[in-house]
Amino acid sequence: MAKLGMERLKDVEMMTLSEFHYKRYAQEYKEIDQEYHMHKTAFLIRNAAATKNTGTEKNPKEEYVFKEFKDFFDYERALTHIDKGLYPQKKDHKEAEQSRLSPAQIALKHNSRKG
Repeated sequence: MAKLGMERLKDVEMMTLSEFHYKRYAQEYKEIDQEYHMHKTAFLIRNAAATKNTGTEKNPKEEYVFKEFKDFFDYERALTHIDKGLYPQKKDHKEAEQSRLSPAQIALKHNSRKG
C-alpha cells in the first residue's frame, strides 16, 4: 500500500505545472459531479415519496402521487427517446446515408468540412 503512494508521489513530481493544474481542475470537476449526483438523488427520493390529499377536510386521506415506478420514471420511453435521436426518420438520400454512419463517423465528416 505504501508503495502505491510513493508511485503516485513520483508521478506528481514528474508532472509539469500545467499537467498538475489540469489534474487538480479535473478532480474538482469530478467532486462537483459527485456532489451533484448526491443532491439529485436526495431530490428524487423526496419526489418519489410525494403524497397528495385525496380525502376531504373531515376525512383526510393521502396517497402517493406516483402509484408505480413507471409513473415516476418511464425507462422504456427514455430508451425510445434516445433511439429516435440516433436514428431519426430521414427523407432524402444524403440524410439516409448519414443515418447509417456511427456518431463518430458523423463527427469526423462534419469536422473535416472546409469553412
